[in-house]
Amino acid sequence: MLIVFRCRSCSAPLSNPLEPCEWKPLPSVKGREHYTYGPSTVRVGFFSGDPDSFGPAGSIATWVINPLDGVLLRPHVDSSRRYGCCRPDGLNGPNLLCGRCNSEVGIEISDCWTEYDVRLLSTAVSESPTVDRGSPRAR
Repeated sequence: MLIVFRCRSCSAPLSNPLEPCEWKPLPSVKGREHYTYGPSTVRVGFFSGDPDSFGPAGSIATWVINPLDGVLLRPHVDSSRRYGCCRPDGLNGPNLLCGRCNSEVGIEISDCWTEYDVRLLSTAVSESPTVDRGSPRAR
């Protein structure tokens, strides 16, 4: 079964239709190594739940998707949420908003020393089953 993640506040689609997959964390980078926009922990078209919750001020359960599968997501208006070395590292709280209602819905992690993922907050999104592989459209 395919799942579309939706904003709990306004029901806007926040992902393409996705299939569940097993969580396989990337190896940690060391020293001067870095990821530079990839790889993502999850392939395009799939999602996974991270068993090790993520969050700067305590754990937050997250659904991990490939950034290319994000729909109607926009950067947080508070620039302090988007800190990082080269890009957002996700350590300052939710940094993605619903493009329709501006609710905090996720965390982009894409800095040079991190994986390249979008983590949707389980408290801010709902799972909507679908059979269609097509991309959701903003209503």
